[in-house]
Amino acid sequence: IWDWGLFVGGAVPPLIFGVAFGNLFQGVPFYFDNNLASYYTGSFWELLNPFALLCGLVSSTMITFHGAVYLSLRTEGAVGARAHKSVYIFGSLLILTFTIAGIWLWQAIPGYVIESTVNTNALPNPLGKSVVRETGAWLTNYQRYPLTMLLPLVVYATVPMAMHLISRGKNLLGFVASSLAIIGVIGTAGASMFPFVMPSSTDFGSSLTVWDSVSSHLTLGIMLVATLIFMPIIILYTSWAYKVMSGKVTLAYIKENDHSAY
Repeated sequence: IWDWGLFVGGAVPPLIFGVAFGNLFQGVPFYFDNNLASYYTGSFWELLNPFALLCGLVSSTMITFHGAVYLSLRTEGAVGARAHKSVYIFGSLLILTFTIAGIWLWQAIPGYVIESTVNTNALPNPLGKSVVRETGAWLTNYQRYPLTMLLPLVVYATVPMAMHLISRGKNLLGFVASSLAIIGVIGTAGASMFPFVMPSSTDFGSSLTVWDSVSSHLTLGIMLVATLIFMPIIILYTSWAYKVMSGKVTLAYIKENDHSAY
């Protein structure tokens, strides 16, 4: 039961995150009235559209690929062999789904463009801009900021690299490569959408950007102090946890710790 619980708990979140991002690219059905009260105009089933489900597959294959690489690092024997095989399967599926999603986004998903002048120093106002949709607009940032092209290129470079390193037994380097692949996939999505955070398909002008959805100076200041206090604690705790759980999980280790291995 715990095995199935861990499987479902690990499989559902990345799928949902990918579906959510797929809907962001297409625009979320919401709008603001003159009092900035938000209204959702869609339904749950509309969110489960083909492109969003494809993005869910991209996210799922990405996480499963990374998990297989991690298992290759931590296990041996039959489990390690299954993990190695999964690295090749899900690495290939990641490249395939990532490519299809990119072509689909380029050819069939209109992007959002701000037509009006944006005053980045003004008070946040989601309705203070003019927005239109244009085919291929989600890829304009790669022309405007050429260095962003490195993000998808990182994916195409590091996924095969991780697969090759795992086949050579260099599991730690393979884990680093698959980690870079995750950065590339998520970074590609973020670079494509910038400066939009949540585009609106109901009222284009209600779309949220990084400028009109930012928190106040007071909130950002409080979060900065909280980060300076708690981030070192989190880093120390995580480092200690990884040190305690370092090394391979072998059959002999499980037999010696049969009451505490889980």
